[in-house]
Amino acid sequence: MIHVTSLMVRSFELDHLDIFWEIPSTPEIVEEHDFYVFKSVDGAGGPYRQIAGPFYNTFLFRDPDVHLIHKWREYFYRIRVVHRPTGDTWESQPAYHEAAPDLITMELRRRENLLFQEFAGRKVLLYPQLTFGQRCRHCWDVGVRGNTIGRATQQNCITRFDTTFVGGYASPMLINLQIDPMSKQPQPSNTEEHAFIESSARTTAFPPIKPKDMIVEGENKRWRVEQVTPTQKLRATVRQELRIRQYPRDDIKYKVPVQLDLQTAFSPEREFTRPMDIQPKTTDEKREHWLKEAP
Repeated sequence: MIHVTSLMVRSFELDHLDIFWEIPSTPEIVEEHDFYVFKSVDGAGGPYRQIAGPFYNTFLFRDPDVHLIHKWREYFYRIRVVHRPTGDTWESQPAYHEAAPDLITMELRRRENLLFQEFAGRKVLLYPQLTFGQRCRHCWDVGVRGNTIGRATQQNCITRFDTTFVGGYASPMLINLQIDPMSKQPQPSNTEEHAFIESSARTTAFPPIKPKDMIVEGENKRWRVEQVTPTQKLRATVRQELRIRQYPRDDIKYKVPVQLDLQTAFSPEREFTRPMDIQPKTTDEKREHWLKEAP
């Protein structure tokens, strides 16, 4: 079964993106394999839709259906390979328009992934906010002649969750995130005093996070991403530093449906730390202690 070894997204124009992919040297018949291109906007987790294919022994596709003026919107692509005689399929990991990492950056990413997965990060759900799509017909300002002032006419809309686009968010992804202890401070107004909670967080290079995305913890704490600052090497992202703000409990964002197994272990199952005793013990005491603690 042929698989793709490299998937790249490149362009020096604003009206298209070029998708390249490579396959390894193989004795298999390449003409027996079909290549399909799938695309997702805003969310690396999908939903993906087929935009091209099948290709026969072709490894390039130009996607003209893009809007690269938007600074935060990302387009994600996958390649699906189908072996026609057997029906076997293989699908690549998503790729987007980013700087190609060198070997050192790839090793840094591997170690960062290990750090957040096994020690520093907790499992959270990332909801990428949509930047395109169907406007909500219930509350988006549209006049009789089709004119609009470009804003919503009401809040707490269950259709768009105050994002102006139907659905509000792309498919969520389970990521590992480290959230710092949060500061609590009052925010007085003319009529009442509000609770104001913000914090900082960090995660790995993928998936790319943008402002206005939503983060959901296992305890149903929901955060809005206010700012994203990447750590980069040669313009390739190694990790992402976030500034986040917690939504009030009465916000419509708490109506966004969440499908997550409540038995999931949100914190890392392993921590690469060695248990230490507060008081020094003799060798016999230590042996007795470990025998008692052993399963």
